[in-house]
Amino acid sequence: MNEIRSFIEWLSYHPTPDEITRALVLDHLASLGACCARIGLLNPDDSLTFAGEYGFDDGKKGMTFTSSEWRSWSHDAADIALGRNKDHWSSDKQLLMYQLRHRGAIQGHLVIRFSRPVEERTRVEEIVLDYAVPLSLYLSLIHEGRNMTGSGNREDTGSGQLTPRQISILGGMVEGKTNHELATELGFSVSTIRHETMRIYQALAVSDRKEAAKKALALALI
Repeated sequence: MNEIRSFIEWLSYHPTPDEITRALVLDHLASLGACCARIGLLNPDDSLTFAGEYGFDDGKKGMTFTSSEWRSWSHDAADIALGRNKDHWSSDKQLLMYQLRHRGAIQGHLVIRFSRPVEERTRVEEIVLDYAVPLSLYLSLIHEGRNMTGSGNREDTGSGQLTPRQISILGGMVEGKTNHELATELGFSVSTIRHETMRIYQALAVSDRKEAAKKALALALI
């Protein structure tokens, strides 16, 4: 959990996709045998842009492929992305791909390649998913017409009114924790967590936990 918290806190500094893939490989997933990472983003016209990568030899970073181009590909990664392969893994068990989603819509893919076939695939999937969830929230800013440096500030949302307790709860929201988990961790009742959650929504001008978590990352509140 400390590794995930560290990753989420680091995202608040608005790293580039290249920096994210490098950090995932070198700082967070190296012990699992990860050697390469790539972030592919789907554009509104269904074209695919390789926004960031680390370790891959084919050097597709920054390249954009039309819908007809990338949907005609016939390798393992394409098969996973297009649903032709129901598994998240390539046939050689060295490549793992996760869909990056926002509000249920696919906004791109996170691809991790390993230096050897992975035996404990379920365990590795769970660990990579822990990173994919906050990454999805972070990258959703792009899909709303915002760049990777962010455009919000505390003054225009009222977020400067948040108390230290509310900031702690907000951090838990980013990590995907439930009200019961937050109550146990922070030493408050569930009703207190619920009450503070509503005050957080009001301060940030959002209506749900996902929106609150996304804005927290955009405004570097945690």
